[in-house]
Amino acid sequence: MDFISISIGGGAPPPQTWLSTVIPGVTVALIAGVVLFLLNWLREWITDYWERQSEAEVLAFSLVTLFDTLISGCSDVVDDPLQEHPETGVWHSTVKRPTIIFPEHVSWTVFPKSLQYKIRSVPNKIDVANRNIDSIWEYGNGPPEYDDSFQERRWRYAWIGLEACLINRELADKFGVPTLERGEWDPEERFKREIQKISEQREAEEKATQYWMIPDLLVPTTSIEELTERYAKLTDDLAEARGRFGKG
Repeated sequence: MDFISISIGGGAPPPQTWLSTVIPGVTVALIAGVVLFLLNWLREWITDYWERQSEAEVLAFSLVTLFDTLISGCSDVVDDPLQEHPETGVWHSTVKRPTIIFPEHVSWTVFPKSLQYKIRSVPNKIDVANRNIDSIWEYGNGPPEYDDSFQERRWRYAWIGLEACLINRELADKFGVPTLERGEWDPEERFKREIQKISEQREAEEKATQYWMIPDLLVPTTSIEELTERYAKLTDDLAEARGRFGKG
């Protein structure tokens, strides 16, 4: 008797093709490549960040030192006692105008753009201040006091000194630069008081000049167009009157 073997629920596995063996390997290789790329990129980014941060801290320390010197110079200008020449009676300053010169080959890109602008615009603001002071000295009230020029001098350098204080504070907060211990001397508050004082003086002077202004009742309120129209009508009336007088 022949025996017949019958298997139920079983079968031969499907034949494997080259796609079924290659695709999983390629997928794993792609994932591994992407992960490796991201890890290398992250490592380079972190390295670059810490290098830029370290460079920014070194630059910030150097700039704080320069701005401390500028703050002292601005304070000297604000508190300049002035001196009168014994022969001519002309008043002149006793301190030089401060300035600031940044080191060459500075990598400003380690700072945010807003901070870059604040710092790099200071020399230009000093130049503008000096030009205004010189202009008033030349064309202002003149000798012997030169009071308006000296007032402008204190006003401009109080603002520059105040801005230097704010920049130093920002550098200290962002990059951990230690601030200069000044004891009882607080230049920032001194600059603020001088700005307020001069602002009040100028406001009082402006109000005083209003008494010399023409009263509103004397200021014409008629427009130029209406005045032109009236003038043309008056010319016509005069011409008509002359015609009548000639006929009579």
